[in-house]
Amino acid sequence: MNIKYATLVFTFFIYNVSKAQVKKYTLQQCIEYAWNNNLDIKQSFLNNESSVLDVKQSKANLLPTLSASAGQNYQFGRTVDRFTNAFVNQTIRSNNFGLNAGLSLFNGFQNQNNIVQKKQTQKVSQYTIDVTKNQIALSIANSFLQCIQAIETINFNNIQIQNTTQRIERAQKMVDAGVSDLTILLSLKAQLANEKLNLINSESAKNASILSLKNLMQLPIENDLEIIVPLISDEVLKFTKADVFEIYEIALKNLPQIKAAETQILAAKAQTKMANGNLFPSIALYGSVSTVFSQSAKEVVNTSLIGTSPIGYTQTSNEVVLKPIYDLELKTIKFGKQLESNLGQGAGINLSWNLFNGFTTQNQIQKAKINQTITDLNFTKTKNTLLSDINIAVNTFNAAKVKFDASENNVEAQTTSLEYIQKRFDAGVSNSFDFINAKNNYSQAKSSALQAKYELIFRALILEYYKGNIIQL
Repeated sequence: MNIKYATLVFTFFIYNVSKAQVKKYTLQQCIEYAWNNNLDIKQSFLNNESSVLDVKQSKANLLPTLSASAGQNYQFGRTVDRFTNAFVNQTIRSNNFGLNAGLSLFNGFQNQNNIVQKKQTQKVSQYTIDVTKNQIALSIANSFLQCIQAIETINFNNIQIQNTTQRIERAQKMVDAGVSDLTILLSLKAQLANEKLNLINSESAKNASILSLKNLMQLPIENDLEIIVPLISDEVLKFTKADVFEIYEIALKNLPQIKAAETQILAAKAQTKMANGNLFPSIALYGSVSTVFSQSAKEVVNTSLIGTSPIGYTQTSNEVVLKPIYDLELKTIKFGKQLESNLGQGAGINLSWNLFNGFTTQNQIQKAKINQTITDLNFTKTKNTLLSDINIAVNTFNAAKVKFDASENNVEAQTTSLEYIQKRFDAGVSNSFDFINAKNNYSQAKSSALQAKYELIFRALILEYYKGNIIQL
């Protein structure tokens, strides 16, 4: 029993410690966590790293090239021995070694334009990361505000339940004292059940918004997530002026999607220059060093006279002319000595000019020009889309502001009405139907006001995004 009790106490302690260590997130912390863990952003970073490598390679193309080669060769049957120039019928083994170097002096500035094109492409990939981060930040801000709205709704529902519970207790006492019938008590209990249902719905809405926020942050589902409700400035709710073209001019200078479209134009221009470079000749330096080793390369190490052989007669005396016959002892020349003796070098300059290749170069130039036109159109399209989106955002913000102001006025009116009827109900002058109806009208007005409030805040954040400002509360 003592072991079971100790285990229970330890488990309870661990549970409470883990709950106490649950990290609470602000909106900015939620956004930063998502930026570090979101899969789309990670993929964008990998694409950017690949673009950085492309830039490095484009610069490295200006450097000279150097290659080494080595080979082992076998010759079978009748062939010419390259060292004796005699026909032999045997297997000859040889080794070849070489170094080759080259340097492009001129190729129509293709290398230089390739560097420009790769740099601009790398910038586009960087701007793409910023676009993705901004989109995720807006989505997280929306879910974060929905969480706050749900929390406020839960708090409001708890207050309403507490208020109704107090009146039920008072009505129960009056029924017990015989000064009131069950009608009021039953009506209040029905109202309490309805308010508890509202509380359950608001808690479900909070759980759903928390789950959505976790998914956007790429936070493991099993991890607890608690948010810090910020103090929202009244300036956001009182802001009334939003000029479409003023915001549009600011957005053109700050938004990464505009910068990406502009940079794509520069990359396309560099691509066109690269294609034009194929019309020019290419000039390159080259050099090579090579050597060879062969087992058929022999040298004499010892000679001995073994006889003579007649080769003719003298003209005057007709005497036999003899030549000595030697026995030669041969061995393969050493590996290092052969490599040194057979060493050969070469260098030169090469010019090549592709005069005709089936109009391939001309077609490549035309395709590059078409692609450049496409990027120009894409830039115009991006600006038009931006202007349309800002116009929609401003109109939506204005509508949200009107809705919020109207909902605030409605809450004020319903509050006044509820206070008046509540006093009459507590005094026994008004019936429970009027009180519950006024209470429900007030709850509906308050719920609509909370929804309008956070809708307005989110629409204001979107406008701040178009202005290039940090998304924060």
